[in-house]
Amino acid sequence: MKLKKTFRFLAGVILSVAMLGSVKAEAANTSSSGTYIARDAFYAMNDTSVNRLSSEHFQIIWGKQDETGTVTQELVKGNLENLETIRDFYVNVMGFYDTSVSVNSPINSTTHYKTNLYINKTGLSKITSDWAYMSSDSDGFAYLAVEPGAMRVDPPSWVIPHEYAHAITMHQRGNVSNPWYETTANWFRDQYLGSTYYKYGSTVYGPTSDFFQPIVLNSEYYFPHLKNYYDAWPFLLYITENPDNMNGLGLDLMRKMFRDTGSDNMFDKLARLSGTSTKDMLGGYARRMVTMDFERQFSYLNYLNELLQDGSNYDKIYTTLTSTGDGWLQVSDAKAPQQGGYNIIPLDINRNSEQVTVNFQGNSSASGADYRVSIVTKTKSGDTRYSSMWNSGRNSMKLQGDEEKAYLVVCATPDTMLDLTSFDLDAVGTKYPYKVQVSTSGETTPATDNIALKATASTSYCSSWESISAVNDGYDPASSNDRTHSVYGNWPETGTQWVQYDFSQNYTISQCDIYWFKDEQGIDVPSSYMIQYWNGSKWVNVEKASGLKTTANQYNTTTFKPVTAKSIRIQMVSNGKSTGILEWKVQGVVSE
Repeated sequence: MKLKKTFRFLAGVILSVAMLGSVKAEAANTSSSGTYIARDAFYAMNDTSVNRLSSEHFQIIWGKQDETGTVTQELVKGNLENLETIRDFYVNVMGFYDTSVSVNSPINSTTHYKTNLYINKTGLSKITSDWAYMSSDSDGFAYLAVEPGAMRVDPPSWVIPHEYAHAITMHQRGNVSNPWYETTANWFRDQYLGSTYYKYGSTVYGPTSDFFQPIVLNSEYYFPHLKNYYDAWPFLLYITENPDNMNGLGLDLMRKMFRDTGSDNMFDKLARLSGTSTKDMLGGYARRMVTMDFERQFSYLNYLNELLQDGSNYDKIYTTLTSTGDGWLQVSDAKAPQQGGYNIIPLDINRNSEQVTVNFQGNSSASGADYRVSIVTKTKSGDTRYSSMWNSGRNSMKLQGDEEKAYLVVCATPDTMLDLTSFDLDAVGTKYPYKVQVSTSGETTPATDNIALKATASTSYCSSWESISAVNDGYDPASSNDRTHSVYGNWPETGTQWVQYDFSQNYTISQCDIYWFKDEQGIDVPSSYMIQYWNGSKWVNVEKASGLKTTANQYNTTTFKPVTAKSIRIQMVSNGKSTGILEWKVQGVVSE
């Protein structure tokens, strides 16, 4: 394979296809505009005991005793290409300082050097061998040292963007408090994964995402904690995206934070640099975690749904309050949140009410105890709504009739936030207990049910390996290509097909929610469809239908003038491919 144009062979390069012999790099003393100089603080540039290969901004060095038998020219060149792409994103897109100037030199130095990566397990005796790490040499430059197993080329390794993020952090010249060292590196990596720069060659793998399972399963713990310190970055994600438009938040705040030399902890530093209370940042972040309401919500929800498929995780993710016998519900000691920790409490209320009211009372004797509390609702169409945040007393949220679920989110936000540095897995911070009263008012018409669960399903055609009963088995899909559960599809049939529900009695029906199946292998969403009901003598279209969408990866809600019937169906017109349905909900009540 030839080197791509982005790579420059330096003078004196010798490559042996079989042995990967010595690769030398030209040592220059100065740099002209746009030229980066190769350097090495451990091995002389003319040392023939090591191999070298460079790209425009990086140099990879490895020995001649490859213990793994996996270090090839293609592996090295592929990693140089990936490093260039990662650097391009961190420096030219995100706006961080390059790693090309020593931290001992002025930041505006006109002499720039390539960043070194040493391959461990290849006989480099002057480099500490470990799986993967970033360190700095005697000249004030960051370097990476990684084993071949951490250098996957296609798709690009997730290790390299994490370790190079440490190098970027060092060269910002600020002071990032120690507990946040790994958190910030994973934040950098997720920003990269969430971009189209996550690619190799012409294959683009992004936007995608990492996940933060340790935070989700230990949400009541303070962070960074040994249980979650690699994965506490959704708080930084909230600051970066700033979905609530808080003053001073955004990517620029992150750049300022990494360059700030103050010795205050992360929480105080962010508040100082932005002018916004960390309490409000934490409260905003915590309530977004209910539905993963960030820019890449779909990716994060896929991970969350995987966790929820294991029933043992439900009580870790959600908090159930216990009755005190006097009208109050209180959090258990085990689930009481620590600083920055939060509880997500499903509310068992009549969602057909006009509003829900929560009376919140902190129950902590700790000095400076405080909270940020929010009511959160998820609609049937997948939208998320929030009440205003508060910390004591009553607050209400109006309901609009389309809510599917309601939650209370409680985040502990004491007056003094600490960087808790214990690396004891069993360490427990100060707990902030509380109690609540929950009530609703203005209940309207009886709540409709998903009566599809009571129906017998039939169809014009179903593939022999699929199941028509899948459309009303109550399973909520993670995506339109969710194959973790049974599905309905009519491949290879095309044209007009139908799926039908028959009930044992009359129901008054006014809404359908359809989750389309789309497998990229012959089954696609329909070009159009209509909802029909049996009027006693023939099938007729519902009137005043609003919706009828064919959007993938979500429920498509259609409302219409209420009809009373024992049978209802979807008549689908294909777009040239076959059609399929993962779940079809029907909202209705028993007809009097």
